[in-house]
Amino acid sequence: MSLDSNVKQSERKQKLYTMLKAQHEAEVKELMHYMSVLRNIQNTLIRNYLHTLLYDGLKHIEYISSIMTNIEGATGSSSLTKKGITESIAEENESREKLLECVEVADDLETKSLLESIIVDEEHHIKILEHLSSLVESYQNRS
Repeated sequence: MSLDSNVKQSERKQKLYTMLKAQHEAEVKELMHYMSVLRNIQNTLIRNYLHTLLYDGLKHIEYISSIMTNIEGATGSSSLTKKGITESIAEENESREKLLECVEVADDLETKSLLESIIVDEEHHIKILEHLSSLVESYQNRS
């Protein structure tokens, strides 16, 4: 490959990356919109359609992120570092603590129950991340 074609290929990759980054941001914005709309919808069919849009949006973000990672030349597991996982655990703990405070302030039983359900999920996320951390550490020690 000539230097000129390498430059053109690099420029095309950079253009693609910039376009994907904009699309990633648009997908995140759409997800936030659907989540804000969802809380006001009572109709089951419409709620199911919104859930489909949310799920598909998450897939789109994952795919786009994967392509962007490939363009950057990073490995798909670059964020799976001990430090990154430790930060994620801290964020999950912070979320759990905020939710516990919300439970204390909430008056009605339904709200308290929903918040407590989310807390259970957050605690599960922490356990998954802790296990993932030990897996990553053991794989790093093998290398």
